[in-house]
Amino acid sequence: MTFIQTKSKTRAARRRRITTLTALTIIATMALPACSPGSSSNQSGGKGELTIASQSDPGTLDPALINQAAQWFTDLAYSPLIQTASDGTTRPGLATEWGYVGEGNTVFELTLREGVKFADGGELTAEGVVKHLEYVKNAGGQLAASMAAFDQMEAIGPLQVRITLSQPNPELVYLFAQSGVGITQIISPDGLANTTKLGTETHGAGPYVLDAAATITGDSYVYTPNPNYWNPEGIHWDKVTVKVIPNINSVLNALITGQADFAQGDFTTAAAAKDAGLTTHFVPQVFHGLALNDRDGTLLPAMGDIRVRQAINYALDREAIAAALLGETGIPTTQTVNGVGYVPELDNYYPYDPDKARSLLAEAGYADGLQIPTLSTPFASGDLVTQAIAGQLSEVGIELVVQSVADANEFFNLMATGEAPAAWIGFGSMPMYLEGVNLFMPGALFNPFQTEDAQLTALYDQLTVAAPDEVEGIAQQIETRLVEMAWFAPVAWMPLGQYATAKLDPEAVTTTTGASPLVAIIDLKPAAK
Repeated sequence: MTFIQTKSKTRAARRRRITTLTALTIIATMALPACSPGSSSNQSGGKGELTIASQSDPGTLDPALINQAAQWFTDLAYSPLIQTASDGTTRPGLATEWGYVGEGNTVFELTLREGVKFADGGELTAEGVVKHLEYVKNAGGQLAASMAAFDQMEAIGPLQVRITLSQPNPELVYLFAQSGVGITQIISPDGLANTTKLGTETHGAGPYVLDAAATITGDSYVYTPNPNYWNPEGIHWDKVTVKVIPNINSVLNALITGQADFAQGDFTTAAAAKDAGLTTHFVPQVFHGLALNDRDGTLLPAMGDIRVRQAINYALDREAIAAALLGETGIPTTQTVNGVGYVPELDNYYPYDPDKARSLLAEAGYADGLQIPTLSTPFASGDLVTQAIAGQLSEVGIELVVQSVADANEFFNLMATGEAPAAWIGFGSMPMYLEGVNLFMPGALFNPFQTEDAQLTALYDQLTVAAPDEVEGIAQQIETRLVEMAWFAPVAWMPLGQYATAKLDPEAVTTTTGASPLVAIIDLKPAAK
C-alpha cells in the first residue's frame, strides 16, 4: 500500500459555511487608545504565557459538538491525526502514515503513533480511535454529516485504522487534519467512557490540558502543559489563556493595551491594527457577490439565458466595489475558489465592460432592460454588497428588486427553497470536491433550483475518484466551466485577518494562505530574543 500526504484544505459540512460567515459580521469601528502593543504576559520565567482573544464562546469543549468557529479551544488540548501547519502543509500528528488504498478514493488507512498517552493517562490505540469516530458520527455535531459516507470504521491492527466509504471522497486528508475538529481531535478512552464531562473538561493528547479550576466558563479558558504530550518540543508556553471578547473593536483594543497577544481580525479594523504596530496578515476567505440561481429560467425566463448572466458579470466593476467596501484588504474576483481549482487567467474572464453587457442583453431580447427579484440580508454585510452591485447593474438597464431579510436563518431558508431567481452570496473557499457538495452540484444548499450541467457533472465525477496528482487539473476545469456558465457573479474576496503583538514569532501568523486561512494555534511561539 502506498501512503500519500497531499496538500489541500479542510473539509466542511454545509453548516460550516454559515458558521464561517457568522465570524465575519460587520461591526463599526470605534476609537482606540494609542498604547504600545505586546506588553501582556510576563516572560521572565520559563516559556512565558500566551493570551488569545476569541470572538466566539465555545459553548462546549466536547470536540464532537463544539462550534467550529471556536476550534482553537479544542486545538490546544486535542492532537489531530494529521497536523496542518499555518502555511497549509501537513505533517504527522497522532498518525504517522496515511493514504488511500487502491484506486477510487473509497478506502483510507492510517497508522498511529506508538507510545502516545493522553493527558489523563489513557493509551492511543486503533480500537480507541474507532470508538472515537463512532461517537463523533452519532453525536450530531456540525461535522457529523461529513461522516455519512463512513460505511465501515475498523481497527485492522493495534495501531492501524481503516475507513471504508460508501462513496468516493478525495479530500479525506484534511478531514483528518485539525480543522476537521471533532472528527480528528481524538478523545481518550476515559473521556469516551463518560461523554457528559467532555463539555467542561479536556481528554485529549494535545500539548495543553484545560485548567478547570482557573477557567471561567464563557469568559476565559486556561490551559497548562500536558506532561504526557508526545512532542515536548511543541509546547511553547507555560500557560495559554483564551479570552472571549465578542466585539472586534474590543479585541483590537485588548491587543493594543497588552491584554491579549493574538486574535483574528477583519477589514474594519485592519488600518487601526496596522497603525498600532501589530503584525497583520490577511488572506482571501469568503467570496461575495450574486448567486444567479434560476439558471433554467423557472421563475424568471431571462435568467435561463447565459447571455443575461454573462451581461451581469460584465457590468460589474469589481475593483471599485472591492476598494469601496473592503479597502486595501479586498481582492476582486470572478471565481469561487482561491485554493484547489483556482485559475489565475479566469480573473480576467469578465473585465468591466458595460457596453458588452448592454450588447448581450440586446441579443437576448432585453434591450429595454429587465427586473430581477433578489434576496439579500444585512448579515455579514450582504446588503452593502447587494446595494453596490445593484447600483452598477442599473447603469446597463438591470434593476435588482431587492428583498432584504433581517434574520439570517430566514434568509438562508428562503434562498435554499428557491424563493427568488437571484440572491446575495457569501461563501468560503474550499477544495473543489467540497465546494461541489455545498455550492453547485444538485443537492447543494446554494443550488436551490437543482440545476445540473452534463459537462460539469462529468468533470465532478472524475474529481471524486481522481488520484492526488490529478485533482488540481480537474478542479481547474470545473472552475473554468462554472465561470463560463456564469452561474454566479462573484465580486470580491472578503479577507480573514490575523493580528499579533511583537511578543510572537510572526512566522506562524504571516504564512497562512487563502487555501489554508486559519493559523495553526499550537505553532504560535515567542519571538526570538
